[in-house]
Amino acid sequence: MHRMRPASLLFRLHRLLVVAGALCLADGAHAQGPPPEDGILDDARALSSAMRQQIAEELRTFREEVKCDAWITATSFPPANVTVRRQAQITRRAWSGERPAVLLAYDRASNSTAFSFAPEMWDRYPAAQLIELIQEVRTVFADRSLSLDERFALGTRLWTDQFREMETVRLRHSLLLQREERHFAKIVALLLAGGALVAAIFGYASRRQTATAEQRHYLPDIAVALRFGAPHGGGVIAETNAQSGTH
Repeated sequence: MHRMRPASLLFRLHRLLVVAGALCLADGAHAQGPPPEDGILDDARALSSAMRQQIAEELRTFREEVKCDAWITATSFPPANVTVRRQAQITRRAWSGERPAVLLAYDRASNSTAFSFAPEMWDRYPAAQLIELIQEVRTVFADRSLSLDERFALGTRLWTDQFREMETVRLRHSLLLQREERHFAKIVALLLAGGALVAAIFGYASRRQTATAEQRHYLPDIAVALRFGAPHGGGVIAETNAQSGTH
């Protein structure tokens, strides 16, 4: 039996480590470089030229309508001990920072997908709908009866359309809340104005009542001569001469 020499074994092990390290660096460099201009990083050569242009246009429209960044990555050799989901998170954070963004990562070797959503996206939309979206896209890519181009086309259209619907519902709900808040603010303003008017009326009435209560009226002292010996027999207080021609 042929036995491999230790030196030869170490040399081959060294080569394997070098190749693995190079692959890890190649795929890990995704998070270090700038995001692709068309929104697609296809190191796995998963998309045809025509499909890439179609999806790039879909992503461009999506960014304008939903007001968030959107990218797709396709790789064949993910870094060791790094899942597709983890790689998607690393890449999305490096490209978007804290801005709203969506990244779909596809690993051709395992035919698996993973999404990474910026924190703001979880705040915008219900978590249950986002999780359901992830499962539906994963089901599309798992269907090997479709070509890879078809899976990318269907999967991309699926999640972009669902995001548009969620954004439409969110904006409609936000507008409704704004209208209700304005209506409530008007009611509160009217109630405050009415309360202020009632308080002013009561204040005025209270002041009038107090001023009236403090007033004292005195009858004048009138000197009247005695009549038939009575002390208060009455007399003439005022005398008026009628003009001629009047009664």
